[in-house]
Amino acid sequence: MQAGFSCVDSLNVHSERSRLTPELLARWRGLPVGWFDAEAEVRNRNFHVPRRLLALLDAGEAEVRFDFGSGVQTYRLGAGAMRVFDGVRTCRLNDWSCRSARRIMVELDASHLDEPEMLAGLRQDLHFQDDGLAGLVRAMVHEVEAGCPHGVLYAETLSVGVLLRLASTQGRAGRERGCLTAAQMRRVDELISESMASGPTLAAMAAVAGYSRAHFVRLFRRNTGVSPHRYVLRRRLERAHHLAVTTSLPLAAIAVDTGFSSQSHLHAAFVRGLGCTPGEARRDVPRKFGIAPAKAG
Repeated sequence: MQAGFSCVDSLNVHSERSRLTPELLARWRGLPVGWFDAEAEVRNRNFHVPRRLLALLDAGEAEVRFDFGSGVQTYRLGAGAMRVFDGVRTCRLNDWSCRSARRIMVELDASHLDEPEMLAGLRQDLHFQDDGLAGLVRAMVHEVEAGCPHGVLYAETLSVGVLLRLASTQGRAGRERGCLTAAQMRRVDELISESMASGPTLAAMAAVAGYSRAHFVRLFRRNTGVSPHRYVLRRRLERAHHLAVTTSLPLAAIAVDTGFSSQSHLHAAFVRGLGCTPGEARRDVPRKFGIAPAKAG
């Protein structure tokens, strides 16, 4: 197992049916995450989970009553409702009535980012909406469910995105300034080229730039306008397109050479990113520019 985030499903605080098997979770390299089918009724007293948690009601409806020592608070929740628990206060009352509900739980652990203080000012919030954050959280569980086809960098990028979003909206994140220098971007690009087949990790990209992972992501977005994962995917597509058009390598070999998990993964990425299949690019793009197409291998 590579160094990084934990992948243990220890977040089933209500002992509900998990939608993610241990085998699937073992492949995940992001923040610890769980995806559960909620029981119709849950009743807890003096309930305490000694870790910071982000919870999303992924689907369905629920009515919940909390008491963290300042009186009972009642919330009626729909899909997309989110909660942040600080991992400090004991919940005297934690009662749920759910209807066709699913919940996603994420452990908020910034210690692996070399910036453990990132969430130092995190505030407990028992009911808020954040569509962007919910999208990141849902992408995490769907990636695990699919067997993590997009690799380590995607898991890390999603996880850092969750932490940065929470730090800016629920914490005390300062305003970030500056950007990566041309030399730092050149070193990052060289690393991507050298490790395209195996896939560069966020830790490696941050290291060659001289920053922690979280700081690197913030600056990298300022330079490129996209996440590290999207940037690497774009570079992979450019390389795969070049090989498809200018060589006779089999498409399966091109997929391996450019870091895609399979030929079908390469196919899907081409359609999504370039609007054509690799085979269509191989046949049609050379003719467009008046050159003979490479023979398919």
